[in-house]
Amino acid sequence: MLAASIYSVALSFIVQEYVSSPAVNSLVNNISVAVSVAFALAIGSFVDQHGAWRILFFTTLLSGIACLLPPLIFNLDKAAFIGVLIVVDIVISVISEFDNAARTVYIVRKENREAIPLVQQGISSLNSIASIVGYLLVFVTLSFVALPNYLYLCAALYLLALLIWLRVPADQVVASAQPSFSFSILARDIRESVSIVFKNSIALIFAAEVLFTCRNQLVMSLVILKIGRYDPQFKSILVIGLGIILAVAVGAGLNRAVVNLPAGLKKLSVLTMIVLSAGATYLSGGAGSQLSPFVFGLLLGSIFGTGIPVYTYLETSRIMKTPAAYQGRSTALLRFVGIFLTLIMALVLGFFEGRVKSSVALYFSAGAIILLVIFCLVLLQSAREKNA
Repeated sequence: MLAASIYSVALSFIVQEYVSSPAVNSLVNNISVAVSVAFALAIGSFVDQHGAWRILFFTTLLSGIACLLPPLIFNLDKAAFIGVLIVVDIVISVISEFDNAARTVYIVRKENREAIPLVQQGISSLNSIASIVGYLLVFVTLSFVALPNYLYLCAALYLLALLIWLRVPADQVVASAQPSFSFSILARDIRESVSIVFKNSIALIFAAEVLFTCRNQLVMSLVILKIGRYDPQFKSILVIGLGIILAVAVGAGLNRAVVNLPAGLKKLSVLTMIVLSAGATYLSGGAGSQLSPFVFGLLLGSIFGTGIPVYTYLETSRIMKTPAAYQGRSTALLRFVGIFLTLIMALVLGFFEGRVKSSVALYFSAGAIILLVIFCLVLLQSAREKNA
């Protein structure tokens, strides 16, 4: 988790050095994920049929190896470097798709159904802590540490995670007589996964989680670019970073509190967080240099801090209503649709660049609108559950 956090921030700064257009920046940050989700549906089916522990072991190992590749080509000319970086990032993203699906499957296989919400809350908190530490490490040391060194650190952290993972008990999976992959099985799995979404009354929650993924990918890919527009020389990056980290930390604390609330209050809290996250997203897009760096950082951090309880609620709701045998495919389908929509939105918004006063603000405003749609979907899901 920590390695992934450092990698994502370092990669954003690297791209920031070479790309200034919001549309191109967003596409560079998302193209690797888009390619990886092209394999996501097959990956989900594969994970459902095999041991999640073994998959997680190899994804951790390969992630560490992959992180060593960008520093080796860092001194290439700009065009060549961006091209090679995209290829390397595609490899890492494909690996992460296996990792994402396998983690959900492992939790469902190893935990009692009743314990899953608390486990998901714990994982969300750990992810938040890892993000805070990763961001803080990069922001504090950015002025005197070369960007390639962060990737060497990521490789070392993946190696450490691998050693820890060796002490974790493996999961058990019933061997299947069917082949692991064929196009006919993949087509069947897609039909069944879509059917599961509708038959188990999670279509609205699934759509909300897809859109939340879309908002995060769209905005996160441009956060460093937004900071660069606010502070071109990154002279205030430490103060901005502290504001971001504090807001994310508060969000992690809210997440822990929301999970333990009664069902009615939990939904009300989640709806409130959606509205706050929408407001923070919209205001961050238009925030200018008149704000102090710390307040600007708090505003940016609030986008994701308020989103932590929302993500936990949506993901837990989907997992709890999805049959155990389809957890990997459900996660893969979610990622596939979410990233596909993100790319479409980046292309559409890119069309308006130069036609509006602030193209970056346009992307953030789109993220705010997405959250308001999610608010309506959660309300509809609540009404459906009451009627049932």
